[in-house]
Amino acid sequence: LWWVWDSDCRASFCPSAANLKRQTNEGRLLSCLAGGSVNFEDDARQRASTPPPPQRTAVAEKVETTTTVEATVKVTVGKKDIVRTPRPYEFGGNIGTGFWTFFIPICVYWAYGINVVNHGVPCLPDLAFWQTLIWDLPEGIAVRPTMKGFVIITAWVFLQFLFQQFMPGKMEQGVTLKNGNRLPYKLNGWKSWCATWLLVVALVASGQVEPTIFYRNFGSMMTWANIYAYVLGLYLYIHFGLLWRRWVDSPEFEVDWGVFKLSDFFHDYWMGCARNPRIFHFLGYPCDLKFFFEARPGLILWILINWSNVAAMYYGCKVSPSAVTCETEGSFARIPLAILIIAISHNYYIFDYFWNEPAILTTTDIRHEPFGFMLAWGDFGFLPWMYTNSFTLYLAVVEPTYVGSKYIDAICIGLWLFAMVIFRLSNLEKHKFRTYAADHNNDPTGYKVWGKPATWIKTKEGSLMLTSGFWGMCRHPNYMPDMIMAFAWWLNCTAHPIVPLVPFGYVIYFWSMDIHRFFRDERRCKDKYGDDWDKYVQAVPYCLIPGVW
Repeated sequence: LWWVWDSDCRASFCPSAANLKRQTNEGRLLSCLAGGSVNFEDDARQRASTPPPPQRTAVAEKVETTTTVEATVKVTVGKKDIVRTPRPYEFGGNIGTGFWTFFIPICVYWAYGINVVNHGVPCLPDLAFWQTLIWDLPEGIAVRPTMKGFVIITAWVFLQFLFQQFMPGKMEQGVTLKNGNRLPYKLNGWKSWCATWLLVVALVASGQVEPTIFYRNFGSMMTWANIYAYVLGLYLYIHFGLLWRRWVDSPEFEVDWGVFKLSDFFHDYWMGCARNPRIFHFLGYPCDLKFFFEARPGLILWILINWSNVAAMYYGCKVSPSAVTCETEGSFARIPLAILIIAISHNYYIFDYFWNEPAILTTTDIRHEPFGFMLAWGDFGFLPWMYTNSFTLYLAVVEPTYVGSKYIDAICIGLWLFAMVIFRLSNLEKHKFRTYAADHNNDPTGYKVWGKPATWIKTKEGSLMLTSGFWGMCRHPNYMPDMIMAFAWWLNCTAHPIVPLVPFGYVIYFWSMDIHRFFRDERRCKDKYGDDWDKYVQAVPYCLIPGVW
């Protein structure tokens, strides 16, 4: 039985879908879930004598469903005729996304367990491993949820929400959506970043908060973040997927919003059903859920956890099955240069991210990706935990105590500086080109790159593809710097007798993600631009490494 509470249909009672014909009636069930009462085809035995429910006249709809994802679905909502375009299947369809939804979080817990259970020594996750990780370790370090962990993570999200919504900031227009609209974004990330640090320093300096609080409560907080991510993914699926019709008059609504087939649950849950889901419109400036989780709670928390791990080394903290013990007096002699290099480089990465906040609006995640479990969990249930566990927490718990090598430290500093310069310059180059074009009626004539007039290819639909500067050397110049940085951070953990499997696991993940995203981008651009993309490939033949590939 489906029971849906809705502002237009106070109680829509929909019969079980178990015996419905898969295509036609599935579309009608979605109509009921989205806020209208509809008739289902009669079941011969059970429902022949039951009169059909009355038709609603407020929302008249006609649904044409098809078996292929590429076909369109025509719907009339009120007086609006909407031709909906289903989203393509990715990440292995329903089977693949269902697998990734649970497999990747388990891998993150395994990596965390290697650190806190086995002090960085690689091990297989047998039953005793999970028993220790969940129940035997001290409260906070263990991954069982605690009330303290809940309070910390909830207060943190609420604080960042208040900063984003109510702290003053410059309003910028995002890129043009498929519906022709440009959404407003309040850019106050830099102010939120500074305000967060001022608050944290004040709390620690006054003795209200221990500097090792995130280190001591890592496991519990990570579990609560995962719970939040799973619940948020379900909320997004229901509110913006099943109930998509309530958003047709919103400026962020696009033709590929919503659920098209109930059988695609895992794919829609993983990928998301809406590109720019926004809530709290009554505030004047609505909360853009993707923009919020993409930039605020996860990224800033990542940096704070790093420094909490550094503080744990400063105080000589050790994890045992009975307790977390720390020395009363801290000592800088306990802190290896390697963990400072990693923490400072991460810190600058996010500092630079917020300093150049307008560039966020032209990133792939904001422009193209729907917001579902993949991004919600990736931004909040994965990033602040995997990124810290792989490096600063690993160095803080590995035994014997990590000392490092000054030669490796020097190499890593050089690699990071080189990669960061290329990363920032290439992203700014693309962002400034797009911004100039948007401000000049999509005509970048007169714009210069490296002191020369820019060259570009204009597609039939009006999109501009830069073929100058870094973007004339290869098609994805901003990918390789990230991959170099990941390698440098792993290299900074290798001056130790233990094989650094957890740091290397991050490299495997990040390289796999970037290469996979590269092929997704190429495929999406080929499907979108057709012959124009072929011209672009001819103009810029190299993919990631100029002159090589």
